[in-house]
Amino acid sequence: MPPHRFFCPKLGLGLNQLAEDESHHALASLRLHRGDEVVLFDGVGREGLGVVERIDRRSLDVRVPTIHERPFEAAYRITLAVAMVKAHRQGYLIEKCTELGVAAIWPIVAERSVTRPGEAAVDKWSRRAIEAAKQAERAWMPVVTRPMKFAEAAVRAGEFAAAAITDPDESAIAFQSLLIAQRPGSAILVFVGPEGGWSEAERSIARANGITATRLAPTVLRAETAAVTVCAAVSLLSVGGAPPNPDIHVGRITPPGVNAGARITPGGAGDDVC
Repeated sequence: MPPHRFFCPKLGLGLNQLAEDESHHALASLRLHRGDEVVLFDGVGREGLGVVERIDRRSLDVRVPTIHERPFEAAYRITLAVAMVKAHRQGYLIEKCTELGVAAIWPIVAERSVTRPGEAAVDKWSRRAIEAAKQAERAWMPVVTRPMKFAEAAVRAGEFAAAAITDPDESAIAFQSLLIAQRPGSAILVFVGPEGGWSEAERSIARANGITATRLAPTVLRAETAAVTVCAAVSLLSVGGAPPNPDIHVGRITPPGVNAGARITPGGAGDDVC
């Protein structure tokens, strides 16, 4: 059985004291003892095998003799701008997307959002992401930001190599086409949700900011399923290193039957969840 993993954002050589919640997990749940081996990771690619050296009632210290760096796990760095689903499904979304290698999660509030979480929810989501990263043996932790409005997130599309908004309409291009048009390691922004569907105003904002409408499946997906599908698609392409498609121009996707100079716009004003 591999050593247990613990999140240590200030990981350094020598003695590292785990945070209170991580120490509690190690002592109360796992019942670790002095001399046990554990792995500490800082969430930005650094990790080290260490040994439990000191224990008291509420804290645990681990000595780490060496630290090594691991590359980012997925072929693309996906930032998921997701209109948060109802509370009882939020944990699933955070957990599964973290396991599949998401780089960041931007909770957004859309016009038809069914839930409008406050900043207090970020701590809960971050804790769920930590647990998922430990389970998946990731060295990288997704950054979970404060909730923001759709328009606030959309204007940041230019910070990424590509940006997509998921749309169940048949006129939207396949999400895989956008992926394989990007260089490995590229940062990609993907908008998912909300449960009530995107409004026409949001579709217009997306087009104005160069965000491409993409389709994930031949069926209509729930918002949390769509979020997981995005990350699963990237995860699948990360195994074996699928080469870019030479027929697709990087940064601008032209679906079959459309002239290269034509503007691509999502069709339909349906309320379907993508």
